[in-house]
Amino acid sequence: MIGQKTSGKTATGNTLLHKEVFPTCQTQNCQVDQGEVAGRRITVIDTPGWWGKSSRCTEDTDKEIARGLSLSPLGLHAVLLVIPLDLAFSQVQKVALEEHMNLLDASVWKHTMVLFTYGDKLADKSVEEHIEREPGALHWLVDKCENKYHVMKNMKKANTSQVTELFEKIEEMVAGNNGRLFCPNMRDVHLRIDGKFKRRQVKYVLRQRLEKEYRRRERELMLGFKEKLLELQVEIRGSETSTKPKSLSEYHTLMRRPCFLP
Repeated sequence: MIGQKTSGKTATGNTLLHKEVFPTCQTQNCQVDQGEVAGRRITVIDTPGWWGKSSRCTEDTDKEIARGLSLSPLGLHAVLLVIPLDLAFSQVQKVALEEHMNLLDASVWKHTMVLFTYGDKLADKSVEEHIEREPGALHWLVDKCENKYHVMKNMKKANTSQVTELFEKIEEMVAGNNGRLFCPNMRDVHLRIDGKFKRRQVKYVLRQRLEKEYRRRERELMLGFKEKLLELQVEIRGSETSTKPKSLSEYHTLMRRPCFLP
């Protein structure tokens, strides 16, 4: 199970296994447990959640999420992408989700099913109606997963039919993949994670340099503006001095000068 923080992954893991094995506090490390459910031996891997804004995600968290894939050496039957129904799935969340999915492998979408949590919030509304009313980001996600989704009502843990129905959908998805499990090359996954944070560091350095250059030019412009302002003030004072009115004695002297008429 993967998804954003507070999406309900841990509670869902407990519901799937019909026992309280995963602590409901925010998970920092991957946890794995097994159980016999609906006649099936299942293994559930709970992973740390990522932040809704991709800029807040850390390299350690991404590597720990990736480590969850290696806890099933033979591969995964399903990657359950947990999305809460009590919150709108925004464009910002879409960016963070897509960034993390791209770290895994291009084929991950073939093995991914959207697992909607907090299905109790739908009340009398169907999940299809909810998807239809949501912004385009949720439409994109459902399409990306080829319309594979399931709704869990975590408040109704005694309802085993919702768990059985999920397993049946997973089996159908595996059959559609010709029995192939999701087993990415972990070396490639780690290379993609390293590349992601190296690019982020380069962007940070470039942004710092641009901000420094912007401040330098701003200071130069302000200094040039002040110098120009001082020059204008000097010119204005000089202009005022040259156009100062004549004194009264100078005016009388001018008036006494003879006037020659043609």
